[in-house]
Amino acid sequence: MRYLVVVALAAAVWLPSSVVRIAAQTRATATNVPVIPHDAVPNFFKNPPGIYTGENMGIATNSKGNIYIYHRANETRLLEYTPQGTFVREIGRGNYGFAFAHSVRVDAQDNIWAVDEGTDTLVKFSPTGQILLTIGRREDPVATLSNMAGAGVFHGRNEKYRFGRPTDIAFDQQGNVFVSDGYFDARVVKYDRTGRFVKAVGTRGAANLQFNTPHSIATDFQGNVYVGDRGNARVQVLDNDLNWKANFSNVGNPWAVCVSGGPGPANPGKQYLYVSNSWPDSAPAAAAEFTGEVYKLELDGTIIGKFGRAGKAAGEFATIHQMDCRDPNVIYTAEINDWRSQKIVLKAPAQTSPVAAREGDRGRPPSPVPAPPERSSISAESGQLIAFDAVEFLKTPVDMFLGPVGGVGANSKGQIFVYTRTGHPYATLGDNRTFSHGGSRLFQFDPTGKFVRELGQDVYGFNAAIGLRVDPQDNVWTIDQAASQVVKFDPDGRIALVLGRKPEAINVRPAAPAPAPGAASAGQGAGAGGGAGNAAPAGGAGGRGRGTGTPGSAFSQPSDVAWDRAGNIYVADGLGANNRIAKFDKDGRFLAHWGSTGSEPGQFSGVKAIAIDAQDNVYVADMGNKRIQVFDATGTFKTQFGNVGTPRALCVSRGSTQYLYIAHAGDEDGMEDGAIYKVQLDGKVVGKFGSAGKQLKEFGVVNSIDCRNENALLIGEMTNWRVQKVTVKR
Repeated sequence: MRYLVVVALAAAVWLPSSVVRIAAQTRATATNVPVIPHDAVPNFFKNPPGIYTGENMGIATNSKGNIYIYHRANETRLLEYTPQGTFVREIGRGNYGFAFAHSVRVDAQDNIWAVDEGTDTLVKFSPTGQILLTIGRREDPVATLSNMAGAGVFHGRNEKYRFGRPTDIAFDQQGNVFVSDGYFDARVVKYDRTGRFVKAVGTRGAANLQFNTPHSIATDFQGNVYVGDRGNARVQVLDNDLNWKANFSNVGNPWAVCVSGGPGPANPGKQYLYVSNSWPDSAPAAAAEFTGEVYKLELDGTIIGKFGRAGKAAGEFATIHQMDCRDPNVIYTAEINDWRSQKIVLKAPAQTSPVAAREGDRGRPPSPVPAPPERSSISAESGQLIAFDAVEFLKTPVDMFLGPVGGVGANSKGQIFVYTRTGHPYATLGDNRTFSHGGSRLFQFDPTGKFVRELGQDVYGFNAAIGLRVDPQDNVWTIDQAASQVVKFDPDGRIALVLGRKPEAINVRPAAPAPAPGAASAGQGAGAGGGAGNAAPAGGAGGRGRGTGTPGSAFSQPSDVAWDRAGNIYVADGLGANNRIAKFDKDGRFLAHWGSTGSEPGQFSGVKAIAIDAQDNVYVADMGNKRIQVFDATGTFKTQFGNVGTPRALCVSRGSTQYLYIAHAGDEDGMEDGAIYKVQLDGKVVGKFGSAGKQLKEFGVVNSIDCRNENALLIGEMTNWRVQKVTVKR
């Protein structure tokens, strides 16, 4: 009789009926398996006072023997230990990619990779702890303010650069990256060493090259890929091109797999595969009788032996979630149930006959998932290519990290300010309403890129950075999309003006049913996205209509700010419902607004950026309509041009001859289609430079450009979590 025990996901304490549960834990079918004697080193990991590990999700070693533990405590944290188990340091605390730890691996160059299922992000740290690369993208917190995910559901969307609660990562000798993805998807994804998509295979199911919670992944020196297909109770073996080779189906439900010898670059010689048939994370008593053991296998699937059992004593295993087996006789375990990691030393087993675990080595046609399209290249059809150089030059302290860069700007002294999404935005529980806090920080650097200070610590409205500008008086203005606020800091860092008000609470319940046709909900007029009495006007060439939204500073996800010669303030208020430009005097008193939702002149579909030239002409990046609209200072429409792609960032240079710099990004992941255009004020394209990607001189969704100096630009990127300093060659 097969014993079935329902296993709850580690991420949830309650699962509604709409959530797909993973398959039941099963007894391994291998029989007469030799037992490998083992010892556990007592109290091996030594934390200083005040540091505790919670659920130990990931564990890995580097080439020097140092050990990394990725765990869930009050916050998700990544800790480093010496080969003797002594605490060394914490890495990555407060970075934007840490929310709900799942695994950690170390590559051949000793870079540390954290896989976070909460943020759907892979973060690559250098051996010294700097962020080098990210793959995947955290869900925009603004999008979840009124639509919180709860337990979430399986989606299987198979997107190139987005994950569905990824679980693990591995590397081959060429530096390619393999990701098991995961809970809400059912696939394996391959990227090249720069993070560019190569191939994906897998759908949900039980056939070969189908998965039911691909939970762990490892590679051998020849580049073969071993996938712990937990829900299907098997390890699937793929070649380096992700074609199916074999299944190992008698070692239970593989929660964790690892291949001995390390990730290279040296040939480790003979390698072994270790597979953990882990005790389920809910610690059911019945399952303790037939789970918890770890199997040692030849790479062809032949079982050599097993060790361990379910339990919480030393040498027993309380839900192994990840293993490190760089040394085939020293196994490090990360365990969920007892909030611990163990160092296990294996002894030689008695000689017995090997146990087969392999299902054929049948050929399999290549994956039905289509190969990625050939990468687009920049052509000169919209102006000549501009030669340029770029450097990453900002130096943050070891405990500070940039996330998606909402805005970057420089003052008259060359000081640089960066408003970035970093840390962990959160919503409160147990209150009579739900409040949002945290998520963004404001940093200052000197002209050489050296960190100077943080401004605005604990500011009420720092939630989701979307823009930053520095005005002619060196005041620094931050724009926050989630808080719907624009905040002015004077040159000394004091708050001098606040426009807009952060919502007091967020709605986390499903939206109310739509009103009957012809009816309007309480407090709303009939205009598209408008407040009471603000029906959207018809735009028209040479005319201007009344703005959508309530007159004043009741913003709906503002995105940018600019000033005219008199010091009047113009706010781009168009990522939410308003689609307008709001104008205020220098003291913040409302003067006027214009714009509405639509595609006619004077209407907008996503007001993303704004800039003003020396003659007070107002340039608006109308992102959804893929155009730049130009107005005078009263809001009267003048002209438009649309030959610069999808404009996401905009600035006007200084000097006697001014130019527009306009950032185009044609995909949300910043990997397929991107460039920066240099444009005359009449809309004629001078040239363009750059392309989409993650390498130097490539751009990952440019969200901010500072062009105080026409030929020395600061470029803030959302998906690459960085600022590049670009020198445009004449």
